[in-house]
Amino acid sequence: MWNKPQSDPEPQSQPEPQATPPSRPVAGTPSRQAVLGPSISIKGNVSGEEDVLIEGQIDGEISFQQHTVTIGAKGRVKADIHCKTVFVEGQVNGNLYGDEKVVVRQSGRVEGNAVAPRVVLEEGANFRGNIDMQPRSGKQVGPAKS
Repeated sequence: MWNKPQSDPEPQSQPEPQATPPSRPVAGTPSRQAVLGPSISIKGNVSGEEDVLIEGQIDGEISFQQHTVTIGAKGRVKADIHCKTVFVEGQVNGNLYGDEKVVVRQSGRVEGNAVAPRVVLEEGANFRGNIDMQPRSGKQVGPAKS
C-alpha cells in the first residue's frame, strides 16, 4: 500500500458565509411560479392556478385564489389583488385580499386596504389605508357586502 509522507496539516479554512438572497414566499409544497418580467405591461384582469411573481406593470384585477402573489421590487400594480398570500416589495394602488396573509415588505408601498387574518408591515414599509384582520372563514375573500 502506498503511504503518503506525513506533513503538518494545513489549517482548514471555514467557508465564508454567503449572503442569502431576498426571501421569496414558499407556499406549502413546492409549486411552480410564473414570472411577469419588468418589461411586461398588462391592462386587464390576470388570473391563474400557480404562484406568480410580478415585476412588470398591471392595471386591472389580479386573482390567484389558492396561490401566492408577490409584487417584486420593480412591480407596479393598479389593481385589487385576491389570493391566498400576497407579498408586496414594489408598489400597489389597490386593495389586498389574502385568505391567509398579507405582507408588505420594507421596500413595499401600498395605497389601499388590506383584508386578511394576518397582516404584516415590515419596518420601513409604506402603507396608506385600512387593515381588517378577519378570522379565516374558508370563504373567498373580497369586498365586504353591505
